[in-house]
Formats: sequence, structure tokens, C-alpha cells
Amino acid sequence: MSAAPSFAVQPPAAKAVLGKSVVFKGQIESREDLIIEGDVEGTIQMIEHRLTIAASGEVKANVIAREIEVLGSIEGRIEAVDKVYIRKGARFIGDVHSAGIVIEDGGFIKGNIDLSRQPTEIPSQDRAGLFESGRDLSDAVYTG
Repeated sequence: MSAAPSFAVQPPAAKAVLGKSVVFKGQIESREDLIIEGDVEGTIQMIEHRLTIAASGEVKANVIAREIEVLGSIEGRIEAVDKVYIRKGARFIGDVHSAGIVIEDGGFIKGNIDLSRQPTEIPSQDRAGLFESGRDLSDAVYTG
């Protein structure tokens, strides 16, 4: 009698999804990857995880995440520890602070881009002020 082969089965990575019919206003703090398919307005904090804004997603928020991928629309200030991806058909208006950025042909971006490996030093008690509107956008436009 032979023993059954042994192999480890890894559980899928946790992912939260805000569906197309969801409208959310407020602060999101996620401890897992997040996909936004609906409308979000406010702040999103998930420094150790990936945020994906689906093609149907419309976000007006300031975001701090490990990676940010935009296929839909976002307006606000975004900070990514690793990289920001602006995909074909995506629309981004605001300021970016990230270690890297990828803008595909057909992706739209208007605002300031700050590429550095150093995270912005903002004390936690001051982060709320960061998320208020009233930022100064440059006239730079990249349309791929």
C-alpha cells in the first residue's frame, strides 16, 4: 500500500470587494487587499495591502496603500509604498507619492508626481488633515 502524495494547499489571499452597487462615504482601514467596483468618498488606509479600483469604480479619496492599481477613476492624493499602476482607460486627478509609477497608453493623469523610495513622514495625528480637500494641482497632464 503506497501513501497518498503529500502537498501543501495554500489558502487564497484574503480580498475584500466593494461591489458595483455600493456607495461608501467615510474612512476605510483594510487589513487585506481591496477591490472597489462602486463609489467611494473619504479616506482609504491599507499600507500593507493592494488597492484595485475596477473599471466601474469611482473614488474620491486620499489613499495610502502598498500598491494601487487604477482601471476606473480616482481623484485625490495617493501614496503607495511600492507602485502605482494607471491602466488604459483609467483617470487619475491628484497627487502621487510612490516608489514607482506605470502609466499605460490611454491612461489619464493630471497632478504632481513624487517618485522616491522614502515614505512621506506624516505623524498619525496629522494624517487626517492630509485627507482634507484643497490641494494644489499642477497643470501637468499625461494622456499616454
